[in-house]
Amino acid sequence: MGSGRRRTLRLSLMSESETVISKAVAPQTPGQAGVGADRPDLRLVVPGLAVWASMWALTGWRWSVWIVAGVAVCCLGVGLVLRRVGAASASTRSVVARLMIVVGLLTASCVVVGGMTVASVGSGPLAQAGQDKAVVEFDLQIRTARLSSSWGQVLVNGVVEQFTVRGQTYRAGASVMVRVPQRDATQWLQFPAGTTVRLTGKATQARLSDGVTAWVSALSPASVIRPPPAWQRIIESMRTGLVRAMNANPAEQAALVPALVVGETSGMPPQLTSDFTTTGLTHLTAVSGANLAILLSFLTVVARYVGVRGWGISAVSVIGVAVFIMLCHSEPSVLRAAAMGLVALMALGRGTGHGGAIRGLCLAVMGLCWLDPWMSRSWGFILSALACLGIIWWGRRWSELLGRWLPAPVAEAMAIPLAAQVSTQPVICWLSGAVSVSGLLANAGAAPWVGPATVVGLIAALVSPVSATVASWAGYIAGWCAQPILLVGHGLAGLPGSSHWWPATVWGMLIVTAACLAVARAMPLLLSSPLIVVVVSLGLVVAMMAAPYHPGWPGSHWRVAACDVGQADGVAVRVDGGEAIVIDVGLDTGEMVQCLRQLGVTHIPVLVLTHLHADHAGGLAGVMQSFTVGQVVTPRGGGSHGEVDQICAERGIRVDVATTGQSVTVGDVRLSVVSAFQASSGGDDAEESSGENDESLIVRVDSPQMSLIDTGDVEVAGQQAALRHADELRADILKVPHHGSSRQVAQFLQATGARFAVISVGADNDYGHPTKKALTLLSEVGMEVIRTDEHGSITFARDQEWTLTTQR
Repeated sequence: MGSGRRRTLRLSLMSESETVISKAVAPQTPGQAGVGADRPDLRLVVPGLAVWASMWALTGWRWSVWIVAGVAVCCLGVGLVLRRVGAASASTRSVVARLMIVVGLLTASCVVVGGMTVASVGSGPLAQAGQDKAVVEFDLQIRTARLSSSWGQVLVNGVVEQFTVRGQTYRAGASVMVRVPQRDATQWLQFPAGTTVRLTGKATQARLSDGVTAWVSALSPASVIRPPPAWQRIIESMRTGLVRAMNANPAEQAALVPALVVGETSGMPPQLTSDFTTTGLTHLTAVSGANLAILLSFLTVVARYVGVRGWGISAVSVIGVAVFIMLCHSEPSVLRAAAMGLVALMALGRGTGHGGAIRGLCLAVMGLCWLDPWMSRSWGFILSALACLGIIWWGRRWSELLGRWLPAPVAEAMAIPLAAQVSTQPVICWLSGAVSVSGLLANAGAAPWVGPATVVGLIAALVSPVSATVASWAGYIAGWCAQPILLVGHGLAGLPGSSHWWPATVWGMLIVTAACLAVARAMPLLLSSPLIVVVVSLGLVVAMMAAPYHPGWPGSHWRVAACDVGQADGVAVRVDGGEAIVIDVGLDTGEMVQCLRQLGVTHIPVLVLTHLHADHAGGLAGVMQSFTVGQVVTPRGGGSHGEVDQICAERGIRVDVATTGQSVTVGDVRLSVVSAFQASSGGDDAEESSGENDESLIVRVDSPQMSLIDTGDVEVAGQQAALRHADELRADILKVPHHGSSRQVAQFLQATGARFAVISVGADNDYGHPTKKALTLLSEVGMEVIRTDEHGSITFARDQEWTLTTQR
């Protein structure tokens, strides 16, 4: 009897949970009680958040499976208790009971799906090889390859088909991430997706949150053992055909169109990337749901114009998504963008309408988290979901308002990015520490051209295997359709106030969120009249003509400035008036240009690159374009000189390779090279990167008021070598080596005798910089530590007393 009762209860529970979910996803008739076609359906919001949070926990900590399982049991228990008493109580209790049961079941499903996936990634012979740091020979099918922004290496994600370790061969199917050193970067970037290669590498243990079984450092060049399958070769021929079809266009057009169509950003010039970052247009060159929504919206408008109706419109959208997934490679981020793009299209009236779009978003979040649990930890996933939510909540209404005085396709194309920008701005501020004042204006100005450029570029890609001539004509048209996007990006990024620093704190995010909600509230009034839109747009442009104001900063008598460029380096030493010697230029994200403008710099007589990693030399093109530069000084080693030489040659700027003891005097400031150490070549990529760090130039700058030692990323060997010139190391200010990493030599720090230790470091960086060891050593030698992640940009002045001025 007891057994039969338990079976009946279990069947009843399953039936009820299925009923709840089916009610949530079933279409509603206009007269039906409950959720109407234009009323947001919020019934799956809590279940969707529960699935996301469960997968986020399961992919972060192995012990979290017990916590998530406990939550599932508690939710089911509470739901069953409330269900027993629900019949005789208010209907609210019954609704809560059903919700708790559904959440419990979904959370339990995450334990099963996520737990099995996590267990498969973290176990087996390959995972053990990573723990043992063993040398492995393996066959790898390449999924993606991209340049690393931190080290100038290539990061390759792929699936191991088989591998050999300690003389024993295993069949696999595990995902790994391969670090490829700079010397082999060109070879790997030329391999099309789907290529199977054989190489030898050193395996290291991966973190659970990495989503791969192991990391592998390539020790040998790769040899191709099998080309991609036929269908992938066709796709790759379309991608490369699109690039070739753009050869007749100007360089920036030729780089932007492939980025718009298939997310191919390898050809994007650094300055264009920097300007798009400043103006909030980077989503156009990424595989994003908002971008796909613009594309699908344009396709459906064209389809309706030529007479397609009914199911034909849906077929056009499905075909568009299928082609998008194939051309952009069907990896999880592409599937995410496809799902979010379709949901956003629903909200704009191409599917079940506004009422069902929230439900569709929640289902998309749950499905994507089940498909790839590690997606729950991706900022791209969060931004995509928020952008989709903004389009759902505001997109149709804003499109209708703009449609009163603009053509419908233009109105819709402008409404989508506006809604996405407002909804994602708080998270963007959290990640970047800045507010893009130009973001709304830039997206509104660029959006009408995204659809035509993308569709015509897509045509060029599709026809390129058949007719190179037709593809070239289509590519030429697509390039000029994209030209207004370039004009908007460069024009607004060039304004001094285009981007403002903003604190990435809880209170800072709350203020930004409140401001975004206020903007969204006022947007219907703003968009209803073309006159108001023009006046507000002109007001924004005028406001951006003034650089961001920080009371008291930089100070009128500053001599040395450490710019806040995130997890990177950038220092300026004032010579006279608008002249400054610059040491390192940060990443290619525009922070260094903005900092130098705020300092009043107009001319750089000498620009020193301590070494050529992207976090020290990545911003070179942007600085060159924004300021006049006399000469560039580089180390002999420390990375590839090709790009630096090309950038300087294009502008006729002399490049000098530094040697120990070399010096130059500009005005009353003397710059000298204390050490130009040459490290011996290392074996794997970690040793190579460490060797390149040790080859950083150590430079000394002397002015009448103060002296500075800048050390780049020099590590143990480089610091020990510099001790041979200990008499040249003493200075007032030390730029701490390698962002305050643990690889510090106490004798070197003590030899500088510096009063101030400046650490240029990004907030909440993934490297744990500055380390506790470094901070302890600096304290022990009596230095006052000042960090850019805590104080922003910092200036030093000295008359009778020292004056330090910070942005924050």
